[in-house]
Amino acid sequence: MESAASISALRFAAACVEIDARLNARGRAELRGRLRDALKSNCGFAPLYLEVLHAAALSSHGFEVALPDLEKHARYDVEGQRNGIAFAIECKHITADAGRRIHQKDFYRIIHELFDTLVPPGSGQAIPAIILVTLDDRLPAADAARRELVDVVRQIVAEPLETTIRGGFFEVVKLSYAANFGLDPIADQTLFHDRAQELFGADCHAVTTADRHAGLTIVLRSLIGDDHTKPQLDALKAAARQLPTDKAAFVALQFDDLDFSELLFPHVAERLQMVANYFFATRECAHIGAAVFSAYRPSMRIDPVNEWNPLVVCWNPVLNEEWKAGLPFQSAIVMQIARSISDTTRSRRAPPAEFNRSPSSASYRRRAARRRI
Repeated sequence: MESAASISALRFAAACVEIDARLNARGRAELRGRLRDALKSNCGFAPLYLEVLHAAALSSHGFEVALPDLEKHARYDVEGQRNGIAFAIECKHITADAGRRIHQKDFYRIIHELFDTLVPPGSGQAIPAIILVTLDDRLPAADAARRELVDVVRQIVAEPLETTIRGGFFEVVKLSYAANFGLDPIADQTLFHDRAQELFGADCHAVTTADRHAGLTIVLRSLIGDDHTKPQLDALKAAARQLPTDKAAFVALQFDDLDFSELLFPHVAERLQMVANYFFATRECAHIGAAVFSAYRPSMRIDPVNEWNPLVVCWNPVLNEEWKAGLPFQSAIVMQIARSISDTTRSRRAPPAEFNRSPSSASYRRRAARRRI
């Protein structure tokens, strides 16, 4: 049986071929250039996938669709119409590292440079210790900063337990492995990371060479916690500035590192609704009809042959049902999922007022103003 990922990739390729045939010469050149660039990009096809997803899905539901950004007619990505009702969509994607104080790729670079320290050449026994690196804020991407951190880690490996060394933007401590993880090394990586996050914080990054002799474990964390909502709000607001005010407008936000099923977790759904409500409360976003959330990674929770990954839609609460008539993002699967999320978050995670409040109410404006301070 073919996987959801392979089927999703085939559908994406087929949609690109179909869209290429509809574009003008400038649009075709732009599309092919973006496909070539995606092969070399860290984000891969994720940004283009989001645009193709909406264009193909809307076309299959009977909307006339154009891609003005590819053809350089406008600054937004997708426009469509049906029965005289026109709308525009601007697409933004959120990378795996958005909002993180420690980017995964920078952490991997550090571990790569420390490989000979993690596993000393000719050594049959790893070093039974934890090297805990605590950053003052975020991990700089500069090579000089990374080299400074790597040099201090190599230095502290030869020092006794409980040694502390202060660097320019970090502090390194050598701790006992047994005192934190126990005498028996944790071979299962999932259990190891769960234990590391329990000990050193949910946002920490950790790697170990644990075996029956214990091992050298490196943990990297920051004193400042990750904030995933800020890049989401920034992306929503940037999209709003690109969208026209003379037609219905939507912002589509895609999470590159999530499976769609992860969007249904109560705490994630709650945060999405809160981010959307805050976004709608800002003055410059009054023309936005809805925020549409999706995930790049395909999900086995749906039939990948007959459906694209479904969407989570948060409508602007100031809009009435009459205004929504004829607009997209109101199919049965979308509405069912959106309603499920709304009901779950109301009953389990937050008081109803958090999701029923209107941006036009005085109490809502007061709460929004306090958040901006």
